[in-house]
Amino acid sequence: MKGDTIGVVAPSYAPRPGWLARGVKALERLGYGVVLDAELGTLRRFQREEDERRAENFMGMWLDPRVKAVIGGTGGYGAVRMLPHLEPEIFRLNPKIFVGYSDVTALHLWLMRRAGLRVFHGPTVDDLIPSARDPTMSSLVAALTTPRPVARMGRDIARVVRPGRAVGRLTGGNLSLVQQSIGTPYEIDSRDAILFLEETRDPMSVADERLVHLRAAGLLRHVRGVVFGQLSLDRSEEDEFEDFLTDLLSDLDIPILTDFPAGHEVPNLTLPLGTEVELVAEEHTGWLVHREDALA
Repeated sequence: MKGDTIGVVAPSYAPRPGWLARGVKALERLGYGVVLDAELGTLRRFQREEDERRAENFMGMWLDPRVKAVIGGTGGYGAVRMLPHLEPEIFRLNPKIFVGYSDVTALHLWLMRRAGLRVFHGPTVDDLIPSARDPTMSSLVAALTTPRPVARMGRDIARVVRPGRAVGRLTGGNLSLVQQSIGTPYEIDSRDAILFLEETRDPMSVADERLVHLRAAGLLRHVRGVVFGQLSLDRSEEDEFEDFLTDLLSDLDIPILTDFPAGHEVPNLTLPLGTEVELVAEEHTGWLVHREDALA
């Protein structure tokens, strides 16, 4: 709510100063106070001492009673290096809204598996612009303030690969980070889930390899539906990729959407990971809708 404080964390790269200032201004215009991680503007050096320090700062946001929500500063790389230095109980005992995407997926998966939290796949602060009409911004505000938004997210934008309906807990994020979780203590839990996946600037062959690996690891066997966000594939490969998806998932008989407006392009709608949603895939378009409160 207005007047609450949002913490901006630094698990990954340092955001561009101008973009960061714009995002902070956007949050302040909405009436929020903003607290910045002390490391936010420091270039990452990928050293153990730094990883430990950033982990301490990250946990500090959860221990700060002023902070009601936490948003990643930017993506890039580095979040996975903090994971061995995080203490699950700190997060479990101090649940807060946590928003981000891209590299932040590693933290999302860890928090869901190790701390039992719900999280939000959505913009980082360097993506935000001070405009209430911006769909990325309005979707974030709805997630921050409304326990159970009624919007049919993705309707008239998402395209249908296979029609149908399914209800399940939403999970996923960046495809490469989801793949990297395989075999770890924070491996993605895809059982009875609606699986959301997005990626950026990978050729189709790499997206193919990642999905085949998920299937080989048994992580597609029990999903109830799949939603592909923005994949940033070469446009010449899009039809070929849909044919690949249809073939790879044909025996699962589940609804599949693609071009869902979430990921590395605009708009980047905020999605409630860990929350039960309904996936609806009609003849031409589809959407996601909340089936329970995301802020429970």
